[in-house]
Amino acid sequence: MKASFYGPNEVIDILPFAEGLAHQAGEILMGYYGQIHQIEHKSPGDVVTEADKASEQFVTETIQAKYPKHSILGEEYGLSDANTEYCWAIDPLDGTANYAKHFPVFAVSISLLKSGNPLLGVIHDPVSNRTFTAVSGAGARLNGTLIQVNSSPRITPDGLFSFSSRNMKARLSFMQYISKGRNLGSAALHLCSVAAGYMDGSLDFGTKLWDVAAGAVILTEAGGKITHPSGKPIFPLQPDDPAYEGGVVSFLSTNGRIHHECVDLLKTDL
Repeated sequence: MKASFYGPNEVIDILPFAEGLAHQAGEILMGYYGQIHQIEHKSPGDVVTEADKASEQFVTETIQAKYPKHSILGEEYGLSDANTEYCWAIDPLDGTANYAKHFPVFAVSISLLKSGNPLLGVIHDPVSNRTFTAVSGAGARLNGTLIQVNSSPRITPDGLFSFSSRNMKARLSFMQYISKGRNLGSAALHLCSVAAGYMDGSLDFGTKLWDVAAGAVILTEAGGKITHPSGKPIFPLQPDDPAYEGGVVSFLSTNGRIHHECVDLLKTDL
């Protein structure tokens, strides 16, 4: 295995690079916004535009130039090299369906993993100019200000959850106990919404590693918890995990305090 080593301070030093990269990718997206002429359908409900490709190409080439020994996993171009300790997971446009319809809810998501564990995450919303960042062990921030999950101790009728899952049985399990469910169309922004305390939790059975990795470290550093809906850990990923090949990564994210209660609700639905 190829190896390079970064301590916590060195990972923090990488953050400005990743944050700047996310902002530049966001500028590319805004340059195309409202002017998309080509929309490809990869599968029902899954689309890609020229903006996705331009943004990912820019991010990939910039990372490769600065960190040539790192692998890169992107939504449009796959995994560049499976035999590395450090892997960047990037989604150049999370919320493509929104973007293609001019609905202004989408983001750039960039994460660095070491041996299958997310160490660094940046999620940039270029419309609102909000940037969520985190480095493992150093807290989570929104535009430089520390953020924390909310303190709701249990699931309540006024709780706010996001559901981007097509698993209606699981969704209905929650809707018995809460009155407000949302789907922003962006798993990355769902995770950030939980991290910032806007939402109590988020559930998804259909995301990919590039959707989840950055949000996972941001949420965890904000005091929240993310697992498989069964309660089993998602990270660290093993080197042969299907997630590196575009396999599904299902997740339940919460403020941490209600996590066990949510897992119990889902037991009969898995």
